[in-house]
Formats: sequence, C-alpha cells, structure tokens
Amino acid sequence: MMSEASKHSAKRGRYPVFPRPVTSPDLFSDGSTDRLASNRLIWESCNILTQGEDLGWMQGEEPPHYKSLVAKGKGYISFWLTEDLHTEHPAILESEAALALIEQFDVRAACLHLIYAAHATQLERPWEQAFVLSDVQLERYLGLDRNKKLNKQQKLEQMLEWAKQPCRLLVYISYPSQGKVPMFSVSRTWLWEIAEPILHYQNCFTDAQGKPIGSKKLVGFTLKVRCGHWAEYFLNEERRRNELGYYECGILSKQILHDLMGMWHHQKGAARLITWLLFKTRVNRTSPITVETLMKVAFGEAALQAARIDSQERRSIVRKWISVVRSLLSKGWQITPDPKTYPMQYWVETPATRGLEQIPDDPEEAIAFWTNDANAPKDKQLTHTKRRVRGSFEHLLTGRLWINPPGNIMHKLAPAPKVDRTSRSKSKKAADLPKLSTSQIIQSGHQLKQYRIAKGWSQAELAEQLDRSVSWVKMVESGKRQIQSIDQSQLLNEKQPQA
Repeated sequence: MMSEASKHSAKRGRYPVFPRPVTSPDLFSDGSTDRLASNRLIWESCNILTQGEDLGWMQGEEPPHYKSLVAKGKGYISFWLTEDLHTEHPAILESEAALALIEQFDVRAACLHLIYAAHATQLERPWEQAFVLSDVQLERYLGLDRNKKLNKQQKLEQMLEWAKQPCRLLVYISYPSQGKVPMFSVSRTWLWEIAEPILHYQNCFTDAQGKPIGSKKLVGFTLKVRCGHWAEYFLNEERRRNELGYYECGILSKQILHDLMGMWHHQKGAARLITWLLFKTRVNRTSPITVETLMKVAFGEAALQAARIDSQERRSIVRKWISVVRSLLSKGWQITPDPKTYPMQYWVETPATRGLEQIPDDPEEAIAFWTNDANAPKDKQLTHTKRRVRGSFEHLLTGRLWINPPGNIMHKLAPAPKVDRTSRSKSKKAADLPKLSTSQIIQSGHQLKQYRIAKGWSQAELAEQLDRSVSWVKMVESGKRQIQSIDQSQLLNEKQPQA
C-alpha cells in the first residue's frame, strides 16, 4: 500500500511540497532595475569572469594570479584561484589546474557575480551577514524560466556550476590612503564565500514495505552566500560615513542579465563590452572611449595585435567590431561616434549596407535589380567597394565614441554635468555652479570632493568651472593644498569685489 502522502501526490499528479529555507528579498522590486555594488574589486572580478585568459595573468615562481594596480600604482588588488569552496583555509591552484579553471569562466558566471553584487547591497554588514538565494529566483533573474530548450534538471545543474565560479576567486588587497581614508590591506579572502548548497529532491513513491521506488530527482536548491572580508572596507556604510572606507553603487537591470544570457555564445565580444561598460559608464560618461580600448575588452590584446600585422585578421576583427556595435545599439546602448576621429566607413550603417536593404525579395525583381546595378557606373555599383587607404585600421583604433547605458539605467544614475565650454569667463563658470548657502561654505579638500561627487562632476570639469588646473583640484582634495577664498566665492556664486 502507498502512504497517504504518496496517494495524495499521485492523485494530484504532483510530488508533495516540502519546506524550503526563507530567501532574501527579490531584486528588481520595480520590475526593472536595482542597486549594484560597483567598486573596483567587483569590476575587476567581472572582467576576470568575462575575459578570462585574455587578461594579463602573472605566472612564474608563484601560482597564476591577476594583479590590478590602483591609485596610480600605489596599491593593488590581486586575484588567485581555488577549488576548495567549503574549507576554512582554501588551497591556491597551481599552474596547469589554475589555467584550466580560467578557461571555464564565461559570461554566465559573470551574471551570477552581478546578482551577488546586487544582493550584497541589501545587507547592512555583508561581510558578516549572508544572503540566501533559491533556484527559482536565479532562474527568473537569468530569464531561464522562458527557456524551453532545457529541462528542469539541466537548468539546475548549470545554475549550480555558474553559481560556484565567482566563488573560486580569492582576493588580496593593498589599498593606499586616499583623502581621509587611511591605507588598509586585506589578507587573502574569498570574493564570495558560499556554503554547501542545500539540494532539494522530490519525495519518491514507496512500495507496501515503505521502500522507495525509483531514484531521487533534483528539483531545486538553496544557496547561502556571504562577501569576503573585503566588504568591510568597500561595502561598509558606517566606515564611509566616518571617512574610513568606501561604498560605491551602480545600477543593474534585469534586461542586462537577459541580454547577456542570450548573447554569451554567439556575441561574446558584445557581452564582454556590456559588463565592462556597466561599470565604466557609472564612473565616467562624459569622456569618450577609444576604439582600441573597447577592442581590447571585446576581443583581447592578442587578437588586436594579430590584426595589426595580418590583413586577414584585420578584416575579421573589423567585421566583428561592426557586429558588436550593432548588437549594443540593438540592446539600447547609446553610442555616438566622434566625427573628428572616428572613420565613418567603419560605422554600422554605410551606403553599402543601406543599398543591400533595397534588394527585392521576389526572384524576378532581384534579377532586374542586379542587371540595373551591373549597367550602372562602376563607382555607383552596389558591389563596388572602395579600397581602404593604408593606415585606416590604425585610424579606426584612435577613433573615439561616447557611450551611455540603456535608458532604464541612465535615468537612475546621477546626471552627467552639462558644462558650458563656449566661454572662459569666470562669471560664466560661476553662474553654472549650483548655489550654496553660507552654512555650506567649502573649507576643506574633503568637502570639495564630496560637493563635486554629489554634482556628478569629474575633477577636470570642476577645474574648468573654477578656472583652475586639474592638478590643483587633486592637490586640494588630497589635503596637500588649501582652498582659497576666491574659489569659495565662486562656489557661493558671489562676485569678488574689485580692488
């Protein structure tokens, strides 16, 4: 005889419901976006997961590791690899094993990393507290709930593997003093510390003797994840208020995750750029980015160097580049080429591509179309392509682009300043500055920096407003120089009395 629960489940056609641990609140409560921890550590970790072996991994006497310099080389963050996810003292992977693990990293693991970075902002003390995630949440975040090609077990197995990849990174931090934040270091710690996943299996039917019939089937899992000790300095609101640490946040959209999951295989370069630009555009959206920088991110340094010396590789990378730009535009990224530096023959829309859209679908009409094209002057024929001049590829690499994220992220970020560059007069620059009350007089470099950040200005933009040099702004903000009364007056929108 079957148990009562088995009878009931068989009658309903479902297996008994079992209790699961309580999970952290869902992301994207507004249906679109949420906060994302976006400090340098999170950014570089994302680069590792998306760019993998194309980054400059250091090898030699020490195991392979990636080192990112900070504060103009005064400090660094280094990343190491491990397979020991649930031990107190994880072992560092050596040469062959480490390189094999690096090859396994991909964009889908970076999506889990971004989800972790978003959930970490929900916690007050994320280096002590853990967030709890279920397979149902991850499936929804990643858009896998709409994927009909994979069955439930395939989705669960893949999500478990992606969830572990960011947790295989260990970090060591040596950060110099900046402003009033003193120098600090963090010994080797987890990027993300993950507990042994709780696996949920369906209850098997039993026979008359109570023995299970068939094998257990995985139907879900629960993850418990905590930040490493780095979060005490980079995700600590109390330290930030006391000027002893940092707390930087950007914006993550659900659509970005869905886009990355949809293009990770056939548009790897575009996926790499999207994750990189997600952090880059939070830091600076007013300065253009060179094509060379973007290509290094999308295709890697080695591919770019090969294109410089081989014409076939050059043609290949140009085709890929145009495809990447087209892909980003289709996903809502706002890309504007600088007409003074960017060669427009490499843009996504060219006279040739516009001509191809004119080809009729009807076979007979298409024959007539091509006949007319063959009879046209050679320089007017659709099949005629002008030979690019020597050095045009290097010209492309020096081209610059202004890039902004999709609108649902853009309007959540602090607005980029609109600086009037048509006049150099102090009165005009002072008029562009927001008014301050006498109770808000800026007397220290730290106050000046906080004021600049609050307005979304770069150091160069503030320097131009005050008719000062960028180096002067840097020295004031670092406490090496004092702000002068004339500068305070401009910030207060008061004219200096004439002698």
